[in-house]
Amino acid sequence: MATHHKQPLGSHDHSVREKGLANNYNQVMTQQHRKGLLGAMARHQIDAPLVFILAVLTTYTVAPTSFVRRFLFFQEVDILTHTVEKSWNDLYFLFFWIVAFTFLRAAVMTHVLMPLARHWGAASERTVVRFAEQGWICLYYSCSWVLGMYCLQLTPSWNNYFIWFHTDQFFDSYPLTALPLITKYYYWLQFSFWLQQMFVLCIEAPRKDFLAMISHHLVTALLIIASLVLNVTTFGNAVFVAMDLADIVLAFGKCLKYIGMPDMVCDPIFACFMVIWIYTRHFLYGHIIYAWTLYGGEYYSRTTHWGIIGLLMVLQGLMFFWLWSIFRIVYKMFASKGGVVDDRSEDEEEKPAHVHHATPRK
Repeated sequence: MATHHKQPLGSHDHSVREKGLANNYNQVMTQQHRKGLLGAMARHQIDAPLVFILAVLTTYTVAPTSFVRRFLFFQEVDILTHTVEKSWNDLYFLFFWIVAFTFLRAAVMTHVLMPLARHWGAASERTVVRFAEQGWICLYYSCSWVLGMYCLQLTPSWNNYFIWFHTDQFFDSYPLTALPLITKYYYWLQFSFWLQQMFVLCIEAPRKDFLAMISHHLVTALLIIASLVLNVTTFGNAVFVAMDLADIVLAFGKCLKYIGMPDMVCDPIFACFMVIWIYTRHFLYGHIIYAWTLYGGEYYSRTTHWGIIGLLMVLQGLMFFWLWSIFRIVYKMFASKGGVVDDRSEDEEEKPAHVHHATPRK
């Protein structure tokens, strides 16, 4: 006689929902990647970099004086002054950290931030991915901004007042070929991060503002290269700290929005972000452009001087483009009497994936 076991009440619905979430997650991650070689690179952002990182670390452990030391440490260190001179060997360090940031971003997003988003009630797997992306941005820029401000305080240009730097001191001790050890690490880690961001933009599915974002990253990378070649890293440090703070607040506000925090919490954060954006990316950054325009011509040729001004102004133009988008978002918020909805880059051209049994959110 066959025995029929009754399925516990609700277990069928639960298993269906879990299956729907799993299928939906696969759909979202598929849409996140391009096809072909770029798609393959996007799918292996954890395992492939990890193999290289482990190979370098293992080789260094076995043979500390071997060639791989160049991937981990700067070579031209003055032990007496704790400064580092420029060297072509710096490019090994740059490459290693491009790979390392690729691994760290994917690993932290996949194994830390995405589980947190689900635990905190993100509405869909697409929202989970968005939370993880912005969470990584918030974490990285929080660290880089604090370290950047510390490095800026080591220079004569530091000013602990309304304007963070004395622009007339940017060329103090020019040419600045030897950097303090911590500043050297900070600057080249920032360089690695921006190149890795360009890499991620190219391998993952393009979004609405892909052209503006890749243009921003490309101009930023060119300015970093120029600052290293021209020995004006103090300018670069000032640009970094002026740009990073707004990204921290914006990413934090987006994360709260993605896990369903009410508008009464998210909207004040967005308001703070607007104030910080205008202050840092237009007022402070404007002072940096003015300083280069005023003093740069004394040290460089006319072509170099105006070439850098052109790159700085392109970056400022992109900042005004995004400021217009911010004002548009505020207008929509008041017109609809709803919360802040950032439509600049959060949605791809395709429709959002549907999550089985998910409750729609405004």
